[in-house]
Amino acid sequence: MRHMTSPSGRHTLPAMTHGAACSPAPRRARGFTLIELMVAVTIGAFLVMAAAPHFADYTNNSRMREGGTTLQTEALFAQSEAIKRNRFVRLTISGSTIQVLEAQDPANTTLLRERTLAGGVVAGAATTVDFAPRGFPVNRAVNPSVDFVAAAIDLGLTGVTCSSEQRCPGLRVDAGGGIRLCGNKLSGC
Repeated sequence: MRHMTSPSGRHTLPAMTHGAACSPAPRRARGFTLIELMVAVTIGAFLVMAAAPHFADYTNNSRMREGGTTLQTEALFAQSEAIKRNRFVRLTISGSTIQVLEAQDPANTTLLRERTLAGGVVAGAATTVDFAPRGFPVNRAVNPSVDFVAAAIDLGLTGVTCSSEQRCPGLRVDAGGGIRLCGNKLSGC
């Protein structure tokens, strides 16, 4: 192959001589082959199938945790309203409905706030907790009322049995007014 020179002395494209073949430059391969793609899809499908049961546990535990946090928030709200208003305030839960009521007169209550637990989370049993004006729980169902009574509200998920994998929270109201949320009611909280 000879290089041709222009009158200005610059090199130009090489000149073809007899016998030189004109072959295109090799192309680079792009993308995946069909076999590589099918192997990747198969591996992905196996991973999804292996993780599906654990994802369901995770989802149920998240719903339960959210329901427990909502219940704890409403219990703290009821207690603070009792102190702020200097009146009896009642927290009730039935199924998935939580109500906070002003209950100075138990026969004539006023609804302060109502919330519904989401995702199928329900209380194990209908429960009522009355907070005295000083913030501690009382039992007004008996005469005379009994001060400083502890209360427990356990949550569950419709169609799910509580276990070490499916943690069901429980709200505990101590006799002195302390409110805490147990991560798993089966752990003896």
